[in-house]
Amino acid sequence: MDNTLYQEYMRQLSSRENLYQLIKRFKETKNISNEEFYMETELNRNVMCDIKKNKSRPSLRIVITICIGLHLEPYESLELIETAGYSLNRSQYLDFAYLDLICHYYEFYIYECNKRLKEVGIEEKYYLGSRERK
Repeated sequence: MDNTLYQEYMRQLSSRENLYQLIKRFKETKNISNEEFYMETELNRNVMCDIKKNKSRPSLRIVITICIGLHLEPYESLELIETAGYSLNRSQYLDFAYLDLICHYYEFYIYECNKRLKEVGIEEKYYLGSRERK
C-alpha cells in the first residue's frame, strides 16, 4: 500500500480548511508569491479579499481560474472545486470544457486556456481571469 496516498486521503478526510485556507496552502506548497498568484491568475486583489472575508462564494469561473493559475494537478483542482461548493457536471458543456482544462491544460497559462475555450465554442463571459467581460 502506498503510504503517501493513504496519508493524503486521511488528511483530506480530516481537513476543515475553508476555501481561502486551501488556496493559501496550495500557494505555499507550490512556493507561489502573492504577486505571482495575481499575475498567473489574472485576478484582481478584490477577488481574494472577498474569498478571505467569506463575503460571497466565488463563481465557478473564478475557482477554475485559480486552479489553472496555480497549475494544480487534477485531483487538487477537484478538491478546490468541492471546497468552493461546486461539482462539475459532465452533461453540461461548460462544465465539460472546464473539466477538459483542469485535466489536460493545467500546466498552461490563462490566455492559452481562454484560447482553448474559444476553440470549443464557449462564450467569452465564461473565460478565465477577471478582465472586463462584454
